[in-house]
Amino acid sequence: MPPYYCVLLAMSEPISSINATVDSTTDIAATKSPTRIAIIGAGLTGLITATLLERKFAELGQALEIDIFEKSGGVGRLATRYKKPVNLAESGNSAQDKQWQFEFGAQFFTAKSSEFQQFIQPWLAQNVITPWCAQVAQLKTTDDRTPVISLSEQWGTAQPRYISSPKMTSWGRAIAKELQHTTLHYKTHVAPLADSHVERNTSIKTALSDSEGNALGLFDWVIITAPTVQANELLESSSFTFQQQIAQRKMVACYTLMLGWQDHTNLPASIAEATWEVLEVAGTNQGANIGKLFIEHMKPQRDKVLPSITIHADNDWSEQHVDDIDSVKATLLAAVQQILGWTDSQAPDHIDCHRWRYAATAAHSQTPPTLYSDQEKQWIVSGDWCGQGRIESCYQQAALSVATIGNAQV
Repeated sequence: MPPYYCVLLAMSEPISSINATVDSTTDIAATKSPTRIAIIGAGLTGLITATLLERKFAELGQALEIDIFEKSGGVGRLATRYKKPVNLAESGNSAQDKQWQFEFGAQFFTAKSSEFQQFIQPWLAQNVITPWCAQVAQLKTTDDRTPVISLSEQWGTAQPRYISSPKMTSWGRAIAKELQHTTLHYKTHVAPLADSHVERNTSIKTALSDSEGNALGLFDWVIITAPTVQANELLESSSFTFQQQIAQRKMVACYTLMLGWQDHTNLPASIAEATWEVLEVAGTNQGANIGKLFIEHMKPQRDKVLPSITIHADNDWSEQHVDDIDSVKATLLAAVQQILGWTDSQAPDHIDCHRWRYAATAAHSQTPPTLYSDQEKQWIVSGDWCGQGRIESCYQQAALSVATIGNAQV
């Protein structure tokens, strides 16, 4: 948060005289109640929306108060899981300050529009965001089912991929830290909205409460940035204009396998000697459909990361096995072992599996980018799933929300 500065001016006439000549519009601005906006969800869509709202209201010269309600204990939802081996410090290992780190959500993002490129510039300058020019390889299986890895391309600066450093959650935390008119409420489950929550005395106000019935406040606008299933749960008791469209948006799952080694000496040769950082896998291996494999410790600014590998399964395959996580974990592990070819002595020291139930919008339910805005209630439903499901979609949806509210303020 930037420091506040105070400027003292020499007065040539009494303050009362100055006050008497102040423009009437200043009096109105000073006495007008701030616009109160609730954002449900502290993912990137919610954080970027708050950032753009603060900028817009500063431009309009209007007072603003934002409350972000997040059901978890953190921001960003660019999930990172990290773990330190329990016996590393005890062994006197020189790498005892290191840990395994897995980007088990979004691995990277792109910035294709000039507007989003401009938006991320401050964090690029701070090295919170870093370009990732990864070497990509492809895995193909021969007729005798032998896996063959060959280099395919290197991500370049013409269309860079970006990561957040030192972990993917760092950018969301940096955005949250810079907000000046926004209060974040963690571990807060907002209760479903209903038509009875809307008051229309002099203006439209929505009363929010948490799942235990505690009042959260009255708000001029409510913006829901939760995934489709949670958004539908929040609105199913209301007559929200686009309730049916939201209910029809189906999300599909994704399984992520995370493997870690305590040091480089026990790594299989396929990783220890790898000239690639991203492996694209085509077809089925040992009964599992794998999408991509990422070598975490080879990413930029990951000096304190022990050998860590993250594997994302194919969305459709994950959805078919969504309720069988133990079996999926074993199947994925067997498939990756076949690809990387480790022996018993080279087996990973850490194995973990995470299931994202709502990872991506199903292909058959995708629609053109849109914003679900009920002008009568002044409720907005937004999120990357309303667009193309990319991180840049978070920015695009935030910009649409701010334009909708900004137009109503003028």
